[in-house]
Amino acid sequence: MSQLQKRLSPNLRLEWKLFDQEKASALEFLSLCEKMIKVGEFLLAHDVARAGLKKFKKHRKLSQKAAHALSKAGSPMMATKILEELVSGGDRDVETHSLLASAYKDLWEYSTDKKSKIKYAELAIARYEEAFLTNSFDSLRVSQRQDLETQYYPCINIAFMHFLSGDQEKGRENAEKARQICQKLKEKGTCDYWIQVTEAEAHLLLGSIEEAAEAYREAVSSGNAEPSQIASTRKQALQIASVYEDEAILDEISFAFPKLGIVACSGHVIDSPGGARRFPPEAEPEAKRKIEEALASMGASCGYSSAACGTDIIFLETMTERGGETHVFLPFAKEEFIETSVRRAGGNWVARFERVLDQATSVHYVTREGYNGEDSLYSFCNDIMLGFTAMRGRGLDENPKLLVFWDGKKGSTGGTGELVQRWTSNFNEPVVIDAKEVLSSVEEVDETPSSSGETQPAFVQSAENIRKKVSRTVKVMLFADVEGFTKVSEELTPVFVEKFLGGISNALETLSNPPAFVNTWGDSFFAVFDDLDDGLSLAIQLRDYFSKGNWEELGLDDGLEVRISMHAGPVYEELDPILMRKNFFGKHVNQAARIEPIVLPGSVYVSEVMAALLSFGHDDFDFEYVGNLELAKDYGSHPIYILQRTGYKDNI
Repeated sequence: MSQLQKRLSPNLRLEWKLFDQEKASALEFLSLCEKMIKVGEFLLAHDVARAGLKKFKKHRKLSQKAAHALSKAGSPMMATKILEELVSGGDRDVETHSLLASAYKDLWEYSTDKKSKIKYAELAIARYEEAFLTNSFDSLRVSQRQDLETQYYPCINIAFMHFLSGDQEKGRENAEKARQICQKLKEKGTCDYWIQVTEAEAHLLLGSIEEAAEAYREAVSSGNAEPSQIASTRKQALQIASVYEDEAILDEISFAFPKLGIVACSGHVIDSPGGARRFPPEAEPEAKRKIEEALASMGASCGYSSAACGTDIIFLETMTERGGETHVFLPFAKEEFIETSVRRAGGNWVARFERVLDQATSVHYVTREGYNGEDSLYSFCNDIMLGFTAMRGRGLDENPKLLVFWDGKKGSTGGTGELVQRWTSNFNEPVVIDAKEVLSSVEEVDETPSSSGETQPAFVQSAENIRKKVSRTVKVMLFADVEGFTKVSEELTPVFVEKFLGGISNALETLSNPPAFVNTWGDSFFAVFDDLDDGLSLAIQLRDYFSKGNWEELGLDDGLEVRISMHAGPVYEELDPILMRKNFFGKHVNQAARIEPIVLPGSVYVSEVMAALLSFGHDDFDFEYVGNLELAKDYGSHPIYILQRTGYKDNI
């Protein structure tokens, strides 16, 4: 079975939706979690393990899987908390220590300063060595073969950490041990994927480049290699290869691994009847052929796109034909999107739209409200789509690609030209299918395209609706609430208010632009921002002000913590008749408010939309996945992330 086929069967999101959590055993939770990890659905895998732990508390295997999924999703700090709890409870399992070491290894990699690099490298090596020693202790009770099967993993990672930390002699010494262990296992008839790639890595650490490349190729092309395993192996191999001065080594090792194929797509819509000729219906066969060729060359297996008539739908259909995942992003309510972006071209596009949504792996909405003539929603939708693409690439250690069917012109707000500019400034050059070249290859026809039984194009915005509409704008919302305010004695309330408001005021002065709106009540604070970076900066400053400040004068020797939540989306700006100034309203303001009560004190929790935006050009900030959490006041469950500074500088 090809890697593509293995990667893309079956729909695990649907399986989880239909999963009977009440009746399921711990083994069934584990099985579904493992299936999700294998295909790279790490966040979903964590949610499954988390749900299982609610029913089977302190279950070792489920805890290990939850931590493993978090690490793979790019959340190693959250993973260490789960695993350290297991270890502190007396767990001596080799897998627990190895996973904990691996999480510290990720923290070492992500850290950007020397102090934290040293700290996490030492922790990783110590935990791998503990796993190795635990294995030696356990070997008194198990056969030599079982002993070897648990020795090679910590051994090769001890070698990796020493090699990458600058002690290449110790690295090669342990690499040779790992190579010999793998040889003994193969002699005894045991040779699975991990043994093969461990031997390959040992060759690479020892400087045997040709042997390493050949061993990697053999391992990743074997029938038991899973996408997430390949991604992990590739990442570590390239890290080692990058240490060598000879750049040809990095190229040789890189070519040993298959492409995973994460692709975002955008392009022109099919021309409306009677409109300008840019992408006429008769050009569709040639455009589809070009898209098929491009996806084949990229090894595409995971696609992200909106679903307008034309490029988007053709791309989604082609990805489905390839057996690929498809993730669809809509800027507003489905019914209005059909009228503005699908039915406009006539033909059978609406039926095709419904089909690609039915077949999609996931469908995301920027807002479930209407269009209201606001083209900015298309731009916001593009940013969210590209952010999700980047998040998936982060989880699988792959640079995603952008495919566009485009005439090279700047175009309108939310169009392909704008998207190309945003992508190029943050990632790499897009793969461009020249729309002008495709257009020149087809003859112009005079006939009006057949409607195939569908109604003619319609537009939802009547002149009366336009006159009545109240515009929304995309904003970033921040809510903050002080934990422990009730501990302050009544007579010290004025001191608290002065410090509380004074601290916020000082932080606001550091921003490049003032918030669009601020309000306070008691120990709570609300702010609305036009600029995402200003909102992020204030959130981190407020967190640190309360967590690290001196509050002894208020009788709070243990200090104060603040709960902060953030979300972004289209909101209404209206005159507040009580405050007698502009205020902001709408579902997205409510969502930001509903996150705040569930925040761990001393933390900043952000929505998935915020995480997607953070993935796209905001290098000073990072995030980790917390889980799919129930928000306050029955607002439903939503994926939630924790905000931090890049490089884990907060945790030194």
